[in-house]
This record gives sequence, structure tokens and C-alpha cells, in this order.
Amino acid sequence: MTTRLKDCFLIPFYQQNSENGDLVSAHSFQEIPFEVQRVYYLYDVTAERKSGQHANIQNQQVMVAVKGSFKVRLYDGQETRTFNLDQPNEGLLVREGIWREVFDFSEDAICLVLCSEKFEEGDYLKDWEVFMDWKLKNIYPA
Repeated sequence: MTTRLKDCFLIPFYQQNSENGDLVSAHSFQEIPFEVQRVYYLYDVTAERKSGQHANIQNQQVMVAVKGSFKVRLYDGQETRTFNLDQPNEGLLVREGIWREVFDFSEDAICLVLCSEKFEEGDYLKDWEVFMDWKLKNIYPA
């Protein structure tokens, strides 16, 4: 079975507000539907820069706008959907086999990414044509 856009969605996180500041939390296998194996973040990204522009074969991700905002365009081989991330108390689940492009970063944006897998170069489909060939083979296996 191959993943589709309907398998990617916003996940609300627990948020506690107090006069001393706000706290947001999320847990593996609860709000995050996998065990977190890797964490990275993007910051000081210029507004013109695009990030992502790939799909993963196995790795799932949850992307969070910890600060500022950015957009994430997802493509499943047939449909496209764009999400505007601008709340630190929600994350976007990007499933395996979904092409993503991250763009339109605000000047203060910090994009936190929680991953289901450790980094493995072979898990990345970085060429659009290779992705489309792979996706078609997984949608309509011989």
C-alpha cells in the first residue's frame, strides 16, 4: 500500500499557558505516531530558499513551526496540498512516499523536524522523475 495526501495531517500538541511562559509537549506513539529517532531544525532561512524537494522511502516526519511561519507543499503522485505552518502547538505529519517542498519562510522562522528514522542517504528520493517512477510502481505494482 502506498501513502496518499489523506495520510498527512496536522497534529495538535498539548499546550500549557502560564504567566511565566508557555509549554508545548508531544510524545512518541501518542501525538507523534512513531518513535522519534532523529531531530533537526532549520533557522536563518532566507525567504527565497526552498527546502525539502524530496520524498523519503521509509522516513516519516512531523514538521513544527517553533517560531515564525513557513509553508509545506505535499504531493502524493496525484494530488497536491499546501499547509501553512505558523503555530508552535501543532505539527504536520508527512508520511513516507510523499514529495515535500518547504518554502515561504518568515524572517524569524524555526522549522523543527521530528523523524521516525535515523539519517540514511539511500532513503531519499531527490529527483522528481525518479520519485514519480517509484510512486507509480508502488501505486500500480506489477
